[in-house]
Amino acid sequence: MRRGGARDVRGEDLMKITVLGVALLALACNVPTYAAETREQIYRIGADVDATGRITATQLDADVPASIGSVVSAAVKQWHFVPARRDGQPVPAHTFVYTKLKAIPDTHGGYSLRISFEGNGPRMLKQNIQPHYPMDAVRRRECAFVVLDATVQPDGSLGDLSAHSRFDDWPLRSSFIGSVLAAAKQWHAIPEQVDGQPVATRMHLSASFTLNEPIFTAKQTRILNNYAREEAADNAQPGIPLPSDQTLALDSPLKPNAVATITNAP
Repeated sequence: MRRGGARDVRGEDLMKITVLGVALLALACNVPTYAAETREQIYRIGADVDATGRITATQLDADVPASIGSVVSAAVKQWHFVPARRDGQPVPAHTFVYTKLKAIPDTHGGYSLRISFEGNGPRMLKQNIQPHYPMDAVRRRECAFVVLDATVQPDGSLGDLSAHSRFDDWPLRSSFIGSVLAAAKQWHAIPEQVDGQPVATRMHLSASFTLNEPIFTAKQTRILNNYAREEAADNAQPGIPLPSDQTLALDSPLKPNAVATITNAP
């Protein structure tokens, strides 16, 4: 005897499979890669969070395909934050959630879909200028990986700027630091909000200087190889959120509470 509601459940499952299949096709079209390789893309999604920490609405960029947007939005709405507070009371807030959508090939010639939390915080504007590559470093074919510490002010400007090497054992030329700081003084962001009011957020931002034919010392090569191994080990642990390489909020008013990686196999 069929249990009540079984037909509705199967209908919902069929709809999910159809939507996920369309999302995978859209992802394949939007992220060029070779067949049977993992495809991934980072999306930055505006999120309205209520006083209980639940995401009630999302906002995606206009250029995100509708099929992908619906899947990512549905996944993000399953996540939960520790509520923001004002005067000791939980209040609504707004942040930007960074998500990674990854299509992973399976043994049957298809793909499974994984959506992971990469961080949240203010959103840097796309039109921000890139740091200028120092000419002394270009001549020497040198690369650098810089971390910028900054505060996104309520008006969207950046203040309290400082920069340093991403790796403790990789000293940088002062020209790299100067280039990042000069660019950052002109950068703007969309700040987070608490109870409808913009707030300041302390951030880590990364800036990478790389060339087509770089020259690395043996020590630098070892540093990069060790970092790659550590990243691979971290990413092998499902459900553990990783901060974005581009932005990391240090004191966001919204802290993630339940943001497990979501996996679907259409």
